[in-house]
This record gives sequence, C-alpha cells and structure tokens, in this order.
Amino acid sequence: MPVWLANILGSVYTRIPPRMRPPLKRAFLWTMLRFQSVTSRRPVRQGKRVEFLDFEIAHLEPYEFLGPGAQEVLVDAVASCVSPGTERAVLMGLPGARRRFPYVPGYSVVGRVRETGKNVGDIAVGDLVAGRMPHSSAGIMKTNSLFKVPTGIDIDQASFLELGIITLQGIRKAGIRPGDRVAVVGQGLIGQLAVRLARAAGADPIVAIAASRRRMGSALGPHGAHEFLSLADGRAAITRLEADIVIEAVGSAKAITLAMEAAKPGGKVVLLGSSRDLGRGLDWWNLAQRRELTLIGAHIGALPATDVSAGRWTYKDEGVLFMKLLATGRLDLRDLITWRPRPDECNNVFEVLAEGGREHVGIVFQWA
Repeated sequence: MPVWLANILGSVYTRIPPRMRPPLKRAFLWTMLRFQSVTSRRPVRQGKRVEFLDFEIAHLEPYEFLGPGAQEVLVDAVASCVSPGTERAVLMGLPGARRRFPYVPGYSVVGRVRETGKNVGDIAVGDLVAGRMPHSSAGIMKTNSLFKVPTGIDIDQASFLELGIITLQGIRKAGIRPGDRVAVVGQGLIGQLAVRLARAAGADPIVAIAASRRRMGSALGPHGAHEFLSLADGRAAITRLEADIVIEAVGSAKAITLAMEAAKPGGKVVLLGSSRDLGRGLDWWNLAQRRELTLIGAHIGALPATDVSAGRWTYKDEGVLFMKLLATGRLDLRDLITWRPRPDECNNVFEVLAEGGREHVGIVFQWA
C-alpha cells in the first residue's frame, strides 16, 4: 500500500468511534487480502497463530494469509521455539522492544512443506524444513532463510535454528581457541546455547554466571559448563575469574558491567544480548579503557550477505553449520527443552515468561 494512502486511511481511522474500529478494521483487512489474492493469483489460506493482543495478553487466534509467491513455500508447522528474551521484552513493554499491538511473536520454526511457489530450488512438497516463521500452525517461509532438516535430527532441537544462528555468530566473533577460559553471563536460552557452542569450539574451562541458582542444573549438565557462579557467591568470586573471553547473553547494563569485571586485563567481552535498558550512571568506558578490554558487538543483523571471513560467516553458512552440529551429535540440546506446551496454552506460557521464566530454559510449542 502506498504511504500516502496509508496516511489518509490512518487519519480517517482515528476519527471513527473506538467501539466501531475493530469490526471495520477486520472488514478492511479481509477485503484487502482478497484484492491481493486476485491481483497476485495466489489463494487465501487459513491458519492459527499466537498473538499478543496487548501487554501480557497472548491468545491463539485464527488468521488468513496468501499462498506462496516466488521463492516462498507454505509450511505446516511441527514445532516452534520460543525466544524468551525478545518475546518477553515485547510482552512486557521493556525498553527497546516494539510496543504496537497486536503483535505476532516467534521466528524459529520446523515444519513440513505443503505448497511451493516459483524458483524455490530443490525444496519440494513434503520436505521437512526449518526457518523463520511466527508461532503459527501454517505460514510462509522464504527460501533465503530456510534450511532442510537432515534425516535423523530431533525436530524439537532443529526448531532452535534461528537462536542457534544468533549464538553461533557471537561465538565466531569471540575467536575462541582450544583451552581458552570462557565465562558466559546469563543462563537463559541464549546463554546456555553459548556455553555449549563454546564447548564445541574447545573452550576449557567454561564458567556459567547467573543472577540465581535456579537454572544451575541445566547449566552444568553433561554438555554444559564446568563451573557455576551466581551473584549470591559474591562479586569478588566473579572478578577473580579473569576469563580470556566473556560472553554477555543478558542484554542489561548490569550484566554488561559484570561481564567486563569477569574478564582478565586485555581480555575480550562479546555483547551477544540485546540491550533492554538505558544503563545510566554506569561508567563502561572507564572500566573498559582502564582494563584494556576489547568489546565486540554480536548482533545477527550484522551478518554479511556474501562476504565471508574467519570471524564473519553468512546467515546461510551459520545455519548449515548448526544443522551439521546437531546431525553429528557435537551439539545436543535435548536436556535444554524444559517445556513442550500445546499452542492453546500460549497465555499460560507467556504468563510464566512474564514472571521471569521460573526454571524453564527451552520452550517449544508442539503444532503437529
């Protein structure tokens, strides 16, 4: 829709009495979708998806969408992995998170291809694939962010794909070498993925750092960290670590400060978490400069499209590697999956996340 037309319609919409807006909006969207269906010659399909209707309100809602276009496939979901940090931030209205509702969460899904559009390469109906799609029973995946799931891989583990790519590029930028002493601040899902991928890269020892001990069991599991520290152990225990590399996987100002304190003089701090607060009054510059630390930003948005180097692989390359690590058993995430809810339990799931997640680490919706 042209911007000028959207502005006019938005101006008219605000003049309509509030009680009349929802049915008019539904009617408008219904009409527009069918107009697009006719002009693009793509059928209208139906599904159900998780929606945040407002702050702290999640529901499973019916929705409609167009069938696949060029370089797109229609996928029936089997499993979708919750991204606790991003989805909780939106749900709670945390700084830096989107605040417009309704909002459709989720971006890491495994499913079965039902229909294909044009120019989809070797993707065929019936293939099991993983890629970017919201928490929904069915939807569209684009081939540039889609990966075939190798035979034999556990489907729930494959649903971690997008979070695995996010974490892998942080590990790569850290430049971990065998025998490096690595600390990971934050033991949520991204933090525990970072621990396991650092271990696969040869780090030894690995120290998991968290605010509390509630996730200590999974953090120290058979594929996890070698040591565990919580804030209850005292600040001094953390500052004595002097890690070669510290991976910050929380995104808060205090966690970033803690990560810098855990690094040795001249060490590296990789900022893998998405910042959710403002960090006023924290002198990061002085702390980093005084200890001669190197701070490295590691956001998935900075992945190169084609140019590959030792420290920067493309999105596609990282996705292929993640699947290979699962297929060969070098990465095992089964014990990180602590909850497999039905999609109609979504409100309960996100209520738990709003409270802090309790002991849960990996939450995977079961759509099949």
